Amino acid sequence: MLKCALAEDQDFSVGKGIRFSAFGLIRSDKTEANSAKFSYFTRAFISETSSDRSSERNLTNVEMNNLLSNKTQVPCKVVITAYGYKPYYSNTMNIPTADLLREINKPE
Repeated sequence: MLKCALAEDQDFSVGKGIRFSAFGLIRSDKTEANSAKFSYFTRAFISETSSDRSSERNLTNVEMNNLLSNKTQVPCKVVITAYGYKPYYSNTMNIPTADLLREINKPE
């Protein structure tokens, strides 16, 4: 799973909820048209989590644009879990917000 911190709260610790985050499953994008060595894609949910982690709500496009408009990049980590093991967190990858905003604002 890919998890990104979209605001100032960037604590990826186990058991800690990030207030504004994007999260989604990751898949390889290996096709003949895309021969890049490392190419992946995700369909992410962008949401707000309550402080006690009891509820989540998806953000609107306007809220997402407001949240990301003053940033140049957002930190993300890949999280891998398996029953009986501690979660694995990758090093931080910074994704350009221009790429996120382009996808968020695509016509449906």
